[in-house]
Amino acid sequence: MTGAKSTFNVDSTHIVPHGTLLEGVTYDGRTDTLYYIDIPAGTLFAIPNSSTLSNSDKPLEVPRSYAVDKSIGVIGLTTDPTKIICGVERAISLLDLQTGKIEQLAQYPNGNISASGAQYRSNDGSVGPDGTFWVGTMDTEEKENGGAMYVLKSKNGQLEELWKDCGCPNGINWDTKTGRMYWTDSVFGMVYKYDYNFDTNEVDMKSKVPFFTNHGTPDGSCLDADGNLYVALWGSNRIVRMTPDQKIDMEWVFPSRNITCCTFGDKDLTTLYVTSANLNAEDQPDANDRGAALYRIDLSELGIKGLPKYQFVL
Repeated sequence: MTGAKSTFNVDSTHIVPHGTLLEGVTYDGRTDTLYYIDIPAGTLFAIPNSSTLSNSDKPLEVPRSYAVDKSIGVIGLTTDPTKIICGVERAISLLDLQTGKIEQLAQYPNGNISASGAQYRSNDGSVGPDGTFWVGTMDTEEKENGGAMYVLKSKNGQLEELWKDCGCPNGINWDTKTGRMYWTDSVFGMVYKYDYNFDTNEVDMKSKVPFFTNHGTPDGSCLDADGNLYVALWGSNRIVRMTPDQKIDMEWVFPSRNITCCTFGDKDLTTLYVTSANLNAEDQPDANDRGAALYRIDLSELGIKGLPKYQFVL
């Protein structure tokens, strides 16, 4: 369902465009640090004191980077602010931000290789309300739809498969007010809604219904404090806001076509940070497309406030 909506044009980048496929943008209010990743480079970036940065059109320098693995698909905060949990190609790892050391926590079954021999990798996911790490897998060559969703319940645990036959898992969020969980499969252009019991931390698999469909290719997403879902649309230059009753009431248009992920950040959680990616090889050249970049939008005047990220329990 769509109706009258407000459209906002975003003209400025927050940081010098860099990388190839920026994703996983995450804010930690304990340290006022913004994190994001470049998937094919296997790199994590960190911007300290992000709340003190201005909305100036002047781009900033590329922040500190950490080499994590061959590829990195998702990150999450942990109960230790000096450590970041990472979904990489064949495993779940823990990055020590002080030393740069990588500790492997759990491996995917069979090296994350499918029955046909295709190499899979971690893609999007998030830390759940109970401090567990949810992460999806996808074919690195994007030829098979045999990915799966896994959960890691503890640092010393094993990855447990939740469901399978995913195309490209993305954007998982939990709404504590409505008892909903949202999960995206970009290949099928769907955001699904599930019932989620916050007392038992269990998802009702039978409750799965389409929530967001026929609006392009949904990628990463996040929720605000009122339960509105912000969805990055790959290939459309846009982020749209879907209300709990399935109406798109706002959209933001960017000078990068491939919008990948979004999160609320800064200490008051009224800033929306957005990542993007370069054009695909098959795309027509576009001199005006800024490609992989990080955008920053002040939403305080609209009365919009986000939700803090959950933390994986170490």
